[in-house]
Amino acid sequence: MQKAKMIENEKDFECQHKHDQPILLVVLDPKLDKKQRCQNYRILKNNIDQNMNNLQNITQKTVQQLSICIENIQELKTQLMKLFDSMINIAQDWTQNLLAQCQQFNEYSLYDELDSFIKNQNINYTSNITLINNINKSWKTKLSNNLNQYIQHKDKLNFKQIKEKFINIDCSSLSKNSEIKLNLIDQSFKQNVDCYAIVFDSTGSIMVSTENNDIKVWNFLNGTIKLIKTLQGHTEWVQCLVYSNKQNFFISGAQDNTIRCWKQLDQTNWSSSQPYEQHKNFVRCITLNSNEDLLFSGSGDKSIKVWKVDFNKNILTYMYSLDKHDNSVMALSLNQSETQLISCAQNKNQIIIWERRVQDKFEFKHFVTQSIQEEGLKIKFIKDNQFIWITGGKQIDKLYIFELKEGVFQENQEKTIQLITNNQKPDEYHFPIIYNKERNLIVVRHKTYIYIIIEMNNGKFKIVDQLNCDTIQIYGTITNNGQYLVYWDKKSQAYSTYELLNK
Repeated sequence: MQKAKMIENEKDFECQHKHDQPILLVVLDPKLDKKQRCQNYRILKNNIDQNMNNLQNITQKTVQQLSICIENIQELKTQLMKLFDSMINIAQDWTQNLLAQCQQFNEYSLYDELDSFIKNQNINYTSNITLINNINKSWKTKLSNNLNQYIQHKDKLNFKQIKEKFINIDCSSLSKNSEIKLNLIDQSFKQNVDCYAIVFDSTGSIMVSTENNDIKVWNFLNGTIKLIKTLQGHTEWVQCLVYSNKQNFFISGAQDNTIRCWKQLDQTNWSSSQPYEQHKNFVRCITLNSNEDLLFSGSGDKSIKVWKVDFNKNILTYMYSLDKHDNSVMALSLNQSETQLISCAQNKNQIIIWERRVQDKFEFKHFVTQSIQEEGLKIKFIKDNQFIWITGGKQIDKLYIFELKEGVFQENQEKTIQLITNNQKPDEYHFPIIYNKERNLIVVRHKTYIYIIIEMNNGKFKIVDQLNCDTIQIYGTITNNGQYLVYWDKKSQAYSTYELLNK
């Protein structure tokens, strides 16, 4: 491990009493010359060395992870070169086969050709065409089989795995304890009707929001919005939205008990699917898996429906229902490995863990035990072994952390966060908890406040900024990169945009 190197020469430092001895203590006095003031030299030097060691440990860890990524890319490069070489070889052999066969066609028997002409037949030509077609068919099959080896064995060309290794490089040690401040960008765009949900596309350039039964699509640039299109289809208020991270495609759920898929056709036009109605009450929450082929929807009918998603065809296919709650399902969240789904309902002690089992079907696992008798309206997995749950009633205003211990999620009371006390109003379920791993950032809207929360190096959580909107009717989200917060609130009846800046 390298040691920190001071650019000044220690021998140049002067003792205040001109003793010409090694420096041990120096005074913090701004009136003294630079060479004569500092703090306890040994303590300062130890602190610098410790900081240097911490930085080098972080760098070394990241370099090791990058080395693994480079090895994976080298393996991918080798597999790609094998694939390309085999395809080129097949194409070249195919070409030689055709040319050799054509060379044979150049030789013919005059007697056979005269005989065929007299009989008014073209047998030789037809048989030659058949032979060429058979050759082409044989080589196409060979080429197809070669490609199928890589399609069927995804581990050979797993671009997604490579991407995830880069994304999951742990830079959290660099960002933890670094606080974030909200900086107002714009608050000029008014909307008189409630907006219950806001989502962004993966690039943060398209924002989608709601207005009563309608859905609005906006251009988003550096914190400012410009309306592109108003989409109509739902017959009651739109309650929730989820945007694809892979395609220009989003899904909406509404008070008309239906779910719709919306696919972008061009810069200004979107196509709606048919309305899908399996729920018998409001669709209150929806979430997609990372592969974006499964949708989970929670409803006032106490059920969670699971759907197969086909973005290309813009359709949903109902699969099955999860039924254990005894009240409206308010929030859903998948853990990072997507082996478990968590849900909470509008009643006390209504947190349920659902587990992925046989044939990837989710099934009931257990109710999560709470230390308090209180309902909660928002829940979110932070890690595979950790989730956040927030109280929703009037009497208790707290954020609870549950962690996996001995196969069961249990409350870690040391990590509980006290929120601003407000026993006059209950919480509102819209505006789900947002977690951004890359920025170590959690955004929580509870009652009249929006909280910015980070995880500290000691594993505990800390509120680093908060915003009072003086209304519980606040609906919003952040961009996928965690740079901007956008919300609509009842008091201002406007969209507000804030930039999240590191202090």
